[in-house]
This record gives sequence, C-alpha cells and structure tokens, in this order.
Amino acid sequence: MENTTTAQTTDTTVPQPGDPRHGYAIVTGVVAELIAAVEPDQLDAPTPCPDFAVRDLLEHLVLNQRNLAGLGRGEAYDFGGSATEAWGEQFADASHQVMDAWTDSAKLGRMYEVPWGTMPGAALIGSYTAEQAVHAWDVAQAIGRTIEIEDAVLQPSLDGLKMGLPAEGRTDEIPFGPVVVPTSPDASVLEHLAGWSGRQV
Repeated sequence: MENTTTAQTTDTTVPQPGDPRHGYAIVTGVVAELIAAVEPDQLDAPTPCPDFAVRDLLEHLVLNQRNLAGLGRGEAYDFGGSATEAWGEQFADASHQVMDAWTDSAKLGRMYEVPWGTMPGAALIGSYTAEQAVHAWDVAQAIGRTIEIEDAVLQPSLDGLKMGLPAEGRTDEIPFGPVVVPTSPDASVLEHLAGWSGRQV
C-alpha cells in the first residue's frame, strides 16, 4: 500500500519580522522579565497609569494575555477574571496559550469583535502589543527600571494606536489623558507610545 501524508493547514513556523505576532512575542518577553523583577515591597507603588498600583497592572497584564488567547480560540472578550499573586507563572501560562491560539496564520485576516471595535486579527494583535508595551513602561517607571524595545518592533503598533485613538476628542469615557509629545529628539517609539496614551514622558 502506498503511504500518503496529509499536509497540515496550521502554520507552525516562528513569526518573522513584519508578522504582528513577532512584535507581540518580543513585548511578551520583556513583560515576563519585568514581572520577575518586581519586589514584594513595590507591589503597592503607584504607576503612571491612573488609579493602578503595580499589583493592579501585573494582574491586568496577565488578563490581557488570557483575553488575547481566548479571542484567538474564538471566544468572546472576557470583562471579568482575576489573577492574584504568582503573576509570573500565570503570565507564562497565558503566554503559551496565546502562542497556541494564534499559530494559524489564517486568523490574522479574520475579524474579531472587542470593546474598542471590530478588526482583523493582525490589527488586534497590534493593539495588544501597544497596550502591553505601554503597561510595561508603566511598571518599569514605578519600580525604577528601564526597558528597551526596538523602534521597528513597536512602530506598527504606534501607527495603529494613532488611528484607533485620535488625539482630539478625548473625554472622561476614554481612559486616556491628552497626548504628551516627548521633548527629546531621540525619544524611542516606546516613549511615543506612552505619550500618545497620555503618560508624562
């Protein structure tokens, strides 16, 4: 009997530059290292994100990962959930879920409904990349650390954020303050992301 093989329809290659999953994976790695660097006595420290202490942002970072994984599995956006303590372990677990849920490249072109609109998977991952990066900046500022993410990795997310979050017309219903433009001519894209999100950079 002649042996036959069935080609898999799932893309299992490692995301390359230009693929939104590539940038998201890089930001995920930065966040994981940052979570591991937080000391217990820093958990209640205030952050540049209004009304969020460090512990609140650690939980938020974990829940973001879980939500992106759920969306990739075809689940609805989850407004609830909790992640208390052991944030590093929970973040790592959720990150593996994201990787598994978004392995199929076809999902990048499918449409997904989230509280801030309906968008294709590629744009959705870009928006999560921006949010995770900004919150990583928030945590780093709160605990006195510096993080670096290459400009080329974050530029697509900054471009997408500017399209989805206009500079004008921000109200109390939108959880972003006025745009802050970095004064340094050498400001990184990460700093521009933070500034567009209303952070003092």
